[in-house]
This record gives sequence, C-alpha cells and structure tokens, in this order.
Amino acid sequence: RIRMAQARASVEAMDRMIRNVTKFMTNQQTLMSALRNDYATVGEEWNDPKYQQLGETLNQAITAISGSSASLSECVTKLQLLKGKLEEYLSQQV
Repeated sequence: RIRMAQARASVEAMDRMIRNVTKFMTNQQTLMSALRNDYATVGEEWNDPKYQQLGETLNQAITAISGSSASLSECVTKLQLLKGKLEEYLSQQV
C-alpha cells in the first residue's frame, strides 16, 4: 500500500508538471511579443531589403515557437486528465 505522504508527493509532482508546461507556454507568448516589439524598434531606423530579410527570419522563428503551442496545450489537457487518473488510483491504494 502507498503511504499518504508518497501519494501527496506524486500528485504534487503532477501539479508541477502542469504548471511548468503552462509557464513555458506563457514564456513563449512573452518571447514572441518581445521579438515583434524589438523588430518594430529596429525598423524605426532601418528599412531596406536587409531589414525585410530580418523580418522573414524573425517570422520563421515565431512560427517555430508558436507551432508548439497547440501541441503543448494538448499535453496540458492530457496531463490534467492523467493527474485525475493518478488521484483515482492513489485513492484506491491508500
């Protein structure tokens, strides 16, 4: 049988997983926003084909970053569901 303290630690670990992935997603949004703002700042003094190339490169980075958002959101949902399963399992073991 699993002791109560071990069960609580497992649930807390699942909570941390969910918080960490969610925090990472928030950090990604903040990063993309900062990149866009910095690009606009650079554009106040630089506007030629190379600046446009910088924009294209930046868009590639933003696309790569945002591409993981849907996947990560799905992971958070799955983690939440699995946390429920863990809690259910632990309640039967304690």
